[in-house]
Amino acid sequence: MKNQLCLAADIGGTNTRIALFDSEVLLKDTCVTYSNNKYDSFESILAEYLDRVSISSVTHAGIAAAGPIEGTTAKMTNLSWSFSEGSIASITGAAHVGIINDLQAQGYGLKSLDSSQVESVRIGDHNSNPNETKLVCGMGTGFNAAPVFKVGQKTFVPPSEAGHSQISLADKNYRSIFSNIASENSFVSVEDILSGRGIENVGKALNGRTETAAQIMQKASQGDENSKKVAQFIAISAGSFFGDLALILLPFGGIFLIGGVARSLKEHLNSEDFTKAFCNKGRFSKFNSRFSIYLVLDDFAALKGCNNFMMQNNH
Repeated sequence: MKNQLCLAADIGGTNTRIALFDSEVLLKDTCVTYSNNKYDSFESILAEYLDRVSISSVTHAGIAAAGPIEGTTAKMTNLSWSFSEGSIASITGAAHVGIINDLQAQGYGLKSLDSSQVESVRIGDHNSNPNETKLVCGMGTGFNAAPVFKVGQKTFVPPSEAGHSQISLADKNYRSIFSNIASENSFVSVEDILSGRGIENVGKALNGRTETAAQIMQKASQGDENSKKVAQFIAISAGSFFGDLALILLPFGGIFLIGGVARSLKEHLNSEDFTKAFCNKGRFSKFNSRFSIYLVLDDFAALKGCNNFMMQNNH
């Protein structure tokens, strides 16, 4: 059985999670999480992992990377790492290697989620079906978003780097915050706001304090008014941007939010402010009320997506 295993890895800006699959079955005992700052490359993590699970080779290796994929090579956005399908094959012995963006992996993983692994943020007026376009939005160390298309019997998730596009906000009352965060050329990216770093940026702009995202969100959960204003602003900005994406991609199959920042904002994503920002699209405001939004609770979703991608394209 061992030589039919698929190794799946989800490499984020902070942590890397690796697990083995036997066909579509996740072998949960093999799931290990590594802190990236303790390693100088993904290959060193991979070699340590294979030694830990006493596996010398696998048949498939599906890797999700938080960064752009060029051909068969990945370069991490928030790390100095880069690696290729060749380097992965040489370590794992895999005959089939695939590298995809981390949000692509989340998209490929949606079909493996059950109702207990998804929580409703808002239910739209549209009754969706499994063949309709979906959208995944990742809010963690960084930010990205990608559509999920059903093409015949297969799923197709194109690569994307949406987090590095420019963000805007319809509500004039909040625009001054952007000017306090703007980098050179007055450019504020989506990731400058809708990510862990974004929480820290907004916290400093609103409150004049340098605090980590975890500290701000913990204080917000404890009722600190200044920290709650930070979380509220992030939620409003998210609602506005997700509403724009909904009009661009028409994800009648649902919008699925993933990542630690999305989860920490759950209370604020369920607020009237978030919904108002999502639907505030002029004469298309009522149209946007048709879309449903969900929070993904499954920590293994990206790993399942890597495995689904490999199984779909190599069988």
